[in-house]
Amino acid sequence: MLFVWLTRLLLCASFVFATRKGDEPERLVAIIIVAMFGFDIANHLFFGDPTWFEVNPGHFVIDVWALLTMTWVALKANRGWPLWVSATQLIVVMAHFAKLLEIDEARRSYWIMTQLPQWVQILGLLAGTWAHVQRQQRIGRYAAWRPAW
Repeated sequence: MLFVWLTRLLLCASFVFATRKGDEPERLVAIIIVAMFGFDIANHLFFGDPTWFEVNPGHFVIDVWALLTMTWVALKANRGWPLWVSATQLIVVMAHFAKLLEIDEARRSYWIMTQLPQWVQILGLLAGTWAHVQRQQRIGRYAAWRPAW
């Protein structure tokens, strides 16, 4: 239970920091991460608490959506940190496929692969926003997105 509340507290702090100090990439990733949590709550309201014995289809859909949107931001943003956030989301999606192949033994690894990356994502958002603020102080405003080819 402590893990859940620490995650929520860190999520709120990173969301406020990213929306107040970040540019569009930071805000978009913050919105995606908060939306994932919101969709997860809705998923649990409709389908109940997940078991770690099987893949939850709602979680799978949420995680694939998050992977697609985070990857889009990572490929378009003029930043490096969204690549890390997107890569951790890929780990989450791969965990669902790994769980489909395994029946009982992978409960802990499935939990670890689907729950711990959110900490890396939130910390990546915090670090990326902090780096953005530092860069702006050093060089002034700069492009949030890479130029279209």
